[in-house]
Amino acid sequence: MSRFARPYAQAFLETVPAGYDVEEFLAGAGSIRRAIAQDSRLKNFLTAPSVPFDAKRRVLDDLTGRAGVDEIGRRFLALVLENRRMLFLAEILSAIRQARDRAAGVVEALVTVAAPLDEAEKVLIQEALARHLRRRVRMKVDVDPKILAGFVARVGSELFDASATGAIERFHGEAGGV
Repeated sequence: MSRFARPYAQAFLETVPAGYDVEEFLAGAGSIRRAIAQDSRLKNFLTAPSVPFDAKRRVLDDLTGRAGVDEIGRRFLALVLENRRMLFLAEILSAIRQARDRAAGVVEALVTVAAPLDEAEKVLIQEALARHLRRRVRMKVDVDPKILAGFVARVGSELFDASATGAIERFHGEAGGV
């Protein structure tokens, strides 16, 4: 993470009013981040020192309007633009998410499954992890058919292996010692 990300995240979270919908901001700003990442002309335009700031600001205002970013978010993104940190937007948004999660007691779980999950299955796994950890959980789901069935969840340095592959390996380990 760049040295810019955490201070921007801290400043953002300290200045938003109580009850501000940070998740909504992150969703809107995330769509702007994706647009910049996918369009090299847009990225070059917003980061080129030769392009006047007012022209960049008009483009950013159009992007924030389309993404549904509110006035607080618009001012923050304009500050990022003005300070020439748009190349670090992904890291800044990630730092905001991490700081917000820490403050709210939310942990992120990377869950690997054998096949794509429907929403009900995601909720079941998320609730099971939350009960076990006694914390709110946000999940990122990856698919890896090598685990056969079940799931493997990584939360920080903890690993929860509820996969068929893990069960087979545990069985072989126990049977080998008999």
